[in-house]
Amino acid sequence: MALGLIAVIVVLLIAGSVYLPHWVTDYLNTEIAALDGYDESVQDVDIHLWRSAYAIHGLEIHKHRGERNQPFVAAKTIDLPVEWSALLKGAVVTEIDIHDADFNFSKRQHGQGENWEQVVNAWTPFDINRLALHGGRVEYIDYSAEPNIHLYIDGIDARVTNLRNVEPGGDPTLPSDLSITGQSVGGGQLTVDGRLNMIKSIPDFDIDLELQNASLPAFNDYTSDAAAVDFESGAVGLFSELAAADGQLAGFLKVVATDVSLVSLSERNQNPTNALWESAVSVFMEAFKNQPQDQFAFRIPIEGNLNDPERGSWAAFLSIFDNASGQAFTRDTEGRISFEELLKD
Repeated sequence: MALGLIAVIVVLLIAGSVYLPHWVTDYLNTEIAALDGYDESVQDVDIHLWRSAYAIHGLEIHKHRGERNQPFVAAKTIDLPVEWSALLKGAVVTEIDIHDADFNFSKRQHGQGENWEQVVNAWTPFDINRLALHGGRVEYIDYSAEPNIHLYIDGIDARVTNLRNVEPGGDPTLPSDLSITGQSVGGGQLTVDGRLNMIKSIPDFDIDLELQNASLPAFNDYTSDAAAVDFESGAVGLFSELAAADGQLAGFLKVVATDVSLVSLSERNQNPTNALWESAVSVFMEAFKNQPQDQFAFRIPIEGNLNDPERGSWAAFLSIFDNASGQAFTRDTEGRISFEELLKD
């Protein structure tokens, strides 16, 4: 009798391991197909019953009428195990590890307005407590510009922990930790560190971002299209602090460019209007840079409602003179933005 029961269990496990991957693959494709304008292909699904996990291989999500057949999202492997440490504490949560993922955005391919929470919920019936990206790329392409504009962050490693607040201790208001590293177009080094509360309907966060030493000429396709300016040399850094509490946002974005020179007008043919404009920009940047540091910089304040924050354009323009005539802006975040103060206000 006992041997017969064991035999039945073994047969069921074998049958499940054979059938389940096909069923899960069909189920995932059906859930993505429910999104208006998107479809999905999954090469393979592996079921790991012994560790209560499964892995999705070769995921691609395409937008109908997308840009040049580039997938909106593509990932080599997505691993979804149950978090046993949380299970022992009475919480059923899972982790997501995404390996070698590409995210491609454009003016027509941005993913806004879609119920992506429904897609993630289809991947796992449990709450997600940790999300990690191991080797990723985020790219924005503007196909309407000539030449096309390519902006990207490559080699991304990212990690968000304690999303469901199942680990005791730490900050009860911002329980989740965020860390991101990567390399931008132009070889800039990106680091993002922060704390989050994703349990709230409108998330709270306190985030610092630094992008150090990116080559300015690598952005010429963008700057030429946006401002009719091309750089021959120079490096740029971006530094930002952002905090949000109860739907209100406070922060800034600081841009610092060093050793800047524009492309010589004699090196290319252009119409007189463009030549006059670029000459004026060159003179302005040279006159209003911080001379001892050979640094042109400005700071954009950002504040207001999280869904529609105000960006202080006039304050940003005036900050150019602060950098030029006073102490040069530091090439880092400044510790100016306090989540705790914002929460009080």
